[in-house]
Amino acid sequence: VSFAFDKGKTYAIVGPTGGGKSTTASLMSRLYDPRRGTVLLNGCDIRSFTSAELSQKIGFILQDQYLFTGTVGENIVYGHPGYPIYDKDRLEKELHDLNLSVLIEKFEAGLDTPVTPNTEMISLGQKQLISFIRAIIRQPELLIMDEATANIDTITEGILQNIINKLPPTTTKVIIAHRLNTI
Repeated sequence: VSFAFDKGKTYAIVGPTGGGKSTTASLMSRLYDPRRGTVLLNGCDIRSFTSAELSQKIGFILQDQYLFTGTVGENIVYGHPGYPIYDKDRLEKELHDLNLSVLIEKFEAGLDTPVTPNTEMISLGQKQLISFIRAIIRQPELLIMDEATANIDTITEGILQNIINKLPPTTTKVIIAHRLNTI
């Protein structure tokens, strides 16, 4: 397969279960390396970027995400290159500036809500929100959303859509879904 995405455009990859949608997204974000061919980001082989560079350039929101032991706030900044300088006040300001504060209100103790990988205190939808915020706060060049709102109610999904619409105009968005009407 071969395709190219223009900066700032929105694309959809739609197809049946097992059709290769998530595999394609994983190749685009370098969760997998291709056996043949290349994946280019800004004209450079994706393998030439460091993990930190890719983390900054690509936001990847999965349907099933992994959370780390800590707090909601710590999970949001996990892997962020500016992590050492993020105190709670700076994180709250950043979330406010990016219109993400409304999502933090969905957690009982806000940024201080405790998280463990198998926690039952946080719903699947809240886990997806953490993953969403983690990706958006980086202001990525490429945002890949793989069934990213599958466990989120329609009201929150509308809020997320408004936030996505306020990303920099150069952010390329790729939406992956089983059904076209989801797009």
